[in-house]
Amino acid sequence: MKKFLLVLLVLLLILGGGVFYVYQNLESIVKTAVNKYGSQVTGTEVTLGGFQLSPLKGEAALQNLRVANPQGYQEPHILSVGAVYIKLNVKSLLEPVIVVEEIRIDKPAIAYELKDVTKNNVSELLANINKNTAKPADTVAKEPAAPEAAKSDGGAGKKVVINVLSVTNGEINLAASLAGKDANAAIPLPAIELKDIGREKGNEGKSIAETASDVLKKILDTAYETVVKQGFAGLKNLAEDSAKALEGAAQDLKDSAKGLLKGIF
Repeated sequence: MKKFLLVLLVLLLILGGGVFYVYQNLESIVKTAVNKYGSQVTGTEVTLGGFQLSPLKGEAALQNLRVANPQGYQEPHILSVGAVYIKLNVKSLLEPVIVVEEIRIDKPAIAYELKDVTKNNVSELLANINKNTAKPADTVAKEPAAPEAAKSDGGAGKKVVINVLSVTNGEINLAASLAGKDANAAIPLPAIELKDIGREKGNEGKSIAETASDVLKKILDTAYETVVKQGFAGLKNLAEDSAKALEGAAQDLKDSAKGLLKGIF
């Protein structure tokens, strides 16, 4: 009995030490995971400035989440989020499906850069996400292996469902450069609310990478639709000047052609 108790005590100390180590290094672990798997999904660098967890309350907070712009654009980040609040169902952390009660994303800033009528950074990043999440399952942003104790479904990794997600107080900073002229406009991002993420079509949870890509795509889709519907009004003068510039260039070309033909004939 004494030997059994001694072994049990040693195991508890090892387990306690492991939990303490994970807790003490949790911010570093989360930052590394966000960078690795977020970057795999977007094809650009994703970074996280800070992470805080209150295990007893089941609450977490992310600070300074940033998604880098695709190559060829001026702004370093296409998306910057100052704060993200997360409410977890703590008991679900030991289950195959983690239940997130609520996520609140406040004041996201989107840098929307328009190079011409058809080329912009938001469309490019959305194309990256669609391409990277359409790969075969064994090559798409693989999740970290879940502990054996958390694998009750034959070894599948952790999945996530989100009951409610809201995005508020966002802003789109629209910048365009056409016909040698630059213009800028600030446009409010409409509030977004999503429910039962991960439960679509009878699913009970999605991988962390799939869930993150769904949320990011919704934010970028909303920004894209907002710019298409009302953003170009803020660039009206630029559009008019560009049209005039293109019209003038076409007329110059026409006049040159007439002069050349006249000299020949």
